[in-house]
Amino acid sequence: MKIFVYGTLLKGLSRDRKLSRSEFIGAGTVSGALYDLGAFPALLETEDNPITGELYEVDERTLWMLDDVESYDSDNPADSLYIRKDIDVLLTKNDEIIKAQTYIYNRLLKISAIKIVSGNYFEYKNKIN
Repeated sequence: MKIFVYGTLLKGLSRDRKLSRSEFIGAGTVSGALYDLGAFPALLETEDNPITGELYEVDERTLWMLDDVESYDSDNPADSLYIRKDIDVLLTKNDEIIKAQTYIYNRLLKISAIKIVSGNYFEYKNKIN
């Protein structure tokens, strides 16, 4: 299965080791809005801004681990922190659109959430650290 990641799972960030067994397909973008929630970001489908991330081919074991990291329960999506949804990813290297899945934030945003205007969590984290 193809998974698009945009936050702490990106290469060089705190949870990148979770994808160490996965095949990196390439950098890409999806449409949405990205917010900083403190320890991690939230992707919302509310806007049409480019959100930068990475596309991977993952096996079932890795997918299960990612679901756990993202607090996604396929048997109870309504109570999950994130839901895993189909999305179109525009690959940077060749402008190809690939069908994949990603994790969409499944809660109301708090007032303290900061919009990441650039849509690039990696750059954003490196600027504030």
